[in-house]
Amino acid sequence: MQQLMAVGPTTFDWREAPAPRLLSATDAIVRPLAVSICDADVLYMRGRLPVRAPFCFGHEFVAEIVSLGDEVTGFGVGDRVVVAFLIACGTCAACRRGLPTACTTVNAKAAFGFGIYGDWGGALCDLIRVPFASTMMALLPANVSPAAAASVGDNLSDGFRCVAEGLDEQPGAPVLVVAGGGGTPSVALYAAAMAVALGSEQVDYLDSDPSRLAIAEALGARPIESAAAPRRMGCYPVTVDASGDPTGAWLGAALRSTAPYGRCASCGVYLGDAPVPLGAMYDRGVRFTIGWNNPQAHMARVLELLAAAPGMLDPIHTIAPWNEAIDRLAQPPTKLILARPEAL
Repeated sequence: MQQLMAVGPTTFDWREAPAPRLLSATDAIVRPLAVSICDADVLYMRGRLPVRAPFCFGHEFVAEIVSLGDEVTGFGVGDRVVVAFLIACGTCAACRRGLPTACTTVNAKAAFGFGIYGDWGGALCDLIRVPFASTMMALLPANVSPAAAASVGDNLSDGFRCVAEGLDEQPGAPVLVVAGGGGTPSVALYAAAMAVALGSEQVDYLDSDPSRLAIAEALGARPIESAAAPRRMGCYPVTVDASGDPTGAWLGAALRSTAPYGRCASCGVYLGDAPVPLGAMYDRGVRFTIGWNNPQAHMARVLELLAAAPGMLDPIHTIAPWNEAIDRLAQPPTKLILARPEAL
């Protein structure tokens, strides 16, 4: 079979590899149909993440089931499924709490398509083995295309979790999404889209990039352009930091804009320390969450939202043919999705 190898941050090569096989009764073999390029992938391609040995690229994907182990339940050969990017057993105490990033069965933060925390393969390939398949996969709704749902297993569920907890607690609450310099731009836009879908009465989207601001407006959010991070934007029960800015300026804007005992979630990728306005947070009792996404805990609800409005994410996505992967990765748009013809 063929798989796309990341030989370096800007060098990709299709190579032959042995086809995977079932190694456990809990495994599935699937054929990727649509692969979404993650914000973390783009950070790697821009040299902002550590270089690593060559690895098979891609970890956000929808696939068709080719074969199943005897202990996989709830799925059949031929089903189309979203696959979580994060490898987790689904049965340990952490997984049962909805925290697969802390899975005690698998090395912490093992994942497809990163080339770290174990060699699990990547999604830009002809076939891939999915361990713990019953918990790693979710059925794709019949009215949602694989391309539209390609990011559910990571970035889209990440955007969802940033706003869902606050909106579950305060239905209809105003939301502020601080994209800043665009550290995780697709997650920021997904957070805005999810907030609209969940019924927020006002979704404000703060960014420095005109093209992303236009996308946010098309999603139903109110775009607010700012070349630099403001100190404070107002008072929002739900705020999101998607900046990943090591200076902490955009993060500080999100935290200072959080209402008393409101929720601020950060999906920005921080590789080191950043200043945090603890005094302002203490004064208002801000509840702050940061860390890796736990996609298995959110995929079902995200797919329900997509099924209710299948085209809701169209303004974010740029869909390109599977066989153009190398050329398209040279200059990826905000959210590139590589799709086989049957995935559209």
